[in-house]
Amino acid sequence: MLMDKVPQLRGAIVLVDSPRWPRDLDWSKPGVVACKHSRRSREIDVGLRALVCTLRKLGSNSTLTPLSMFPTPPMHYFGAHLNTASCKPHLRVLGQALFGEALNRDCGPAIGGIFTRFMIAGFATYRALAATEAEVYECYPDLQFKLWCRRHQLFSKNSTSGRTAALASRLRVVSGLARRIGVSGSSQIQRLDEADAAILALTAAAARQRGATFIFESSCEGRFMVALDKPEAQRFQRCYASDTTSPNGRANGASVLLELEAVESKNELRGGVRQLRIAMD
Repeated sequence: MLMDKVPQLRGAIVLVDSPRWPRDLDWSKPGVVACKHSRRSREIDVGLRALVCTLRKLGSNSTLTPLSMFPTPPMHYFGAHLNTASCKPHLRVLGQALFGEALNRDCGPAIGGIFTRFMIAGFATYRALAATEAEVYECYPDLQFKLWCRRHQLFSKNSTSGRTAALASRLRVVSGLARRIGVSGSSQIQRLDEADAAILALTAAAARQRGATFIFESSCEGRFMVALDKPEAQRFQRCYASDTTSPNGRANGASVLLELEAVESKNELRGGVRQLRIAMD
């Protein structure tokens, strides 16, 4: 049905700002199935931190800051919040469609601060897109802004300067990137969520022209895309491309994995780099 309404999804790359599934469940299995090796942190998150740590070490003048991500909670967290009397009806309906009888279990009290409602919508989005012919990846707008800001100051959405300053700082990055790759329409962006969507689309397109695209893949957690700007891609390529680039233009993921583990042993890249495309001038 979704393909009938949006035929442009056929062969499209779709980037979603949300994890696919609770961290202790197996996305690759139908229904609600526990992962065989559940951890306190996702493999993809560990891999992302290792990549950012490596990039920071490679560029002494880099403005890239350490990665900060809201941890993906386990199933009982979502179950507890979805079963509370105060849960909004539309979220409860989505939760029932996603988790079914698993919500009948005793998930304990709803704890853990704010309820990450956007993740419930994200889970539903992935399930809907799974029935299409699109390539779907998780992606993180804040990381993409940091990788492509080119020394522009980015104000936090929760800073004392306010959301107006946060939006203005992101619009500078988005408009500059749009001009570089010849895309119009950035002047129409008026909200932070629109700026987040724009940076995902623009950086994915720009990285295909010049830069690098990393795809982290885990059978339980799905796929995550990171698009690197040209300076970060060059730093990475100088250190690793001579050893990892294959004749067809792609890199040997295992070699990249071993190199990153050697550089940052405390933050193992457990998720692995399954795919690395480098397009340099």
